Amino acid sequence: MDACCSLGICAERNAIFQMITNGEQEIQKILTLMPDGSCAMPCGACRELMVQLMPHTYQNIEIMADIKNQKTVSLGELTPHWWITSH
Repeated sequence: MDACCSLGICAERNAIFQMITNGEQEIQKILTLMPDGSCAMPCGACRELMVQLMPHTYQNIEIMADIKNQKTVSLGELTPHWWITSH
């Protein structure tokens, strides 16, 4: 869903909110698929939410970068020096 502010609720954040609603607190892996079947990286708002939810372990969240070649990256690689970890 896109809102006027252009910061709608994407599928990833919706899934995170559902996870929290159902009593889960740890994210281990993220797989975001585009309509053509390719992978996409989580947006900045998703990355920030994951860091805020898991400030001490977010670096270990595994993100599928290329499903065809089975390539993954960690959220720590995408956000190596996140602002929240220094406060």
